[in-house]
Amino acid sequence: MIIFLLIVFIGLLIYIICENKKESKLDKTLISWRKLLPGYIGKNCEIVVKEPLVNIDVMYSVTGILTDVDDEWLELECTVKKKKVLKIFRIDNVSSVKEIV
Repeated sequence: MIIFLLIVFIGLLIYIICENKKESKLDKTLISWRKLLPGYIGKNCEIVVKEPLVNIDVMYSVTGILTDVDDEWLELECTVKKKKVLKIFRIDNVSSVKEIV
């Protein structure tokens, strides 16, 4: 009985350590985008998303002027059919950012 409890305890300890490493990797990528995106404010950028955002008509990437960034959200001003459209989505969805010259 003691051996069984010892094996269960070791398994739980390994699980907790692995989950902690996954969270720290995720936090590092989010922190880096949060630090880098304010440098692109006011510039024409192409933002590639991780998953399609059908509600705001972004399937793979979107091009526009980055107007605002905070801790969780970014605001992009796009031109669609000669109209200016604001698209707001989470920084978590950003896969990459490229400045267009």
